[in-house]
Amino acid sequence: MKIRCSVVFLFSLTFLLLFNGSAVKGGGFALPGIGSKALSMGGAFRGLADDWSASFWNPAGLAYLPNSEFSINFYTLNFRPEFTPKIHFGQGEYLYPIGYEDATLYPEDKAFFLPSFSGFYKFTQIEGFSGGIAFFVPYKLESRWDLYEPPMGYDNEISYPKFDHQTDIIIWDIHPTFAKDFMEGKLSLGAGLSIQRADFGLRRVVLAPTDFPRPYEYFPVDWDLETDGWGMGFNAGILYKASPKLQFGFSYRSPIDMDLDGRLDMEMYFPKVVSHSWLDGRIRRYSNGNFESTLSLPGDLGIGIAYHPLERLTLTFDVSSSNWSRLDYLDVEDLFLDFPIIDDTLSYDLHPDESKLLFEWDDITKFSVGGEYLLGENLSIRGGYFFEESTIPNSTFTLLIPDVGDKNCFNVGLSYQLNSFEFSYNYELVAHKKREISGIIDQNQDGLFDNLPGEYKMALHSSCFSLIYRF
Repeated sequence: MKIRCSVVFLFSLTFLLLFNGSAVKGGGFALPGIGSKALSMGGAFRGLADDWSASFWNPAGLAYLPNSEFSINFYTLNFRPEFTPKIHFGQGEYLYPIGYEDATLYPEDKAFFLPSFSGFYKFTQIEGFSGGIAFFVPYKLESRWDLYEPPMGYDNEISYPKFDHQTDIIIWDIHPTFAKDFMEGKLSLGAGLSIQRADFGLRRVVLAPTDFPRPYEYFPVDWDLETDGWGMGFNAGILYKASPKLQFGFSYRSPIDMDLDGRLDMEMYFPKVVSHSWLDGRIRRYSNGNFESTLSLPGDLGIGIAYHPLERLTLTFDVSSSNWSRLDYLDVEDLFLDFPIIDDTLSYDLHPDESKLLFEWDDITKFSVGGEYLLGENLSIRGGYFFEESTIPNSTFTLLIPDVGDKNCFNVGLSYQLNSFEFSYNYELVAHKKREISGIIDQNQDGLFDNLPGEYKMALHSSCFSLIYRF
């Protein structure tokens, strides 16, 4: 009877989570998660949460750690996006390029290595109480693309930068967490504090409209943003053991507003057509100096089940939702108002006072399943899968943040225990659904383009190596 009531309660929560528009990780520039075991099980870990990574997935699980533990983890990842631009002006058969090559293009190939550490202590003085700290990276994205060259006949004497579209985003999380069990060990509560440090940089081409004829109707601007800052939030969770075979988890992660300080530099590349000799075929640099802005990161709400049908087998299921829609725009105090109007160089249709770095992303839902099987006393194998929607609409999609399409993720992993040490490994493949965008869109009607039309494909390969010492 207790199990039946618990199941009804769980699915009621699932219904509310999926169909409440205000419900609130993944998507955008977020990584799939942390912890070799949790990743191996597809991120379906809220209902199990039985190692250090519970600090991220469901902090209530830390109350049931059998021992104190330290962990060292290394996460490697390789983004494999590809982009075939379809960026033209004109109609029908009368299309002409504006600087983007009609070919399949790739970013600079680079792998990334991200460490994480944790230490959690099981306090013997207080029964069922554990606490400690974790250090990990929940957000990471970096790429460099060679996409743009001024169109033929533009006659600029200075070469445009080779890497004209760049992304460099990393957010670190310092995460003290505590948990306590109640009801003779059937229920536990946990909470953690997220102290986050962000480095957020983007570089792109902005095409400023003019009143000149082709190929001078747009002057390219090298737009380079660099910011950093801090933010703070929290997470909390509940874990309920309905029976020795069945348990439920519920977790919430608060939204975080990152207070950024940064600098936006812009260089406009002028053709020889302009009448001022000091700009003829040259560039002019503009900077807004230091400014302040806010990066609004999403909250996350999720529930999970862990079921042990056999002594050696564990099955898990999670569903979660993230409110990426709060990331509407980044106010970068654009300097287009300060670009001088040189005769009729810049178009009067440009409205720089309305210019912002637009996101206008959507809320997303994620479904995860996973399993673990003990082959022997020391060896375990794991597998998992998750499906997650893309958060970025076509109207603001560019390759700077290539959350290309809805994602299917496949995971396999294993672990081996040797005395007080556990060694584990996970491999993950995230395959994105192909995306095609057919037209240029000026979403906020400021005279500047907010997307990049073309065909996008994306895959992410990653591995996680973990060493846990229990004492």
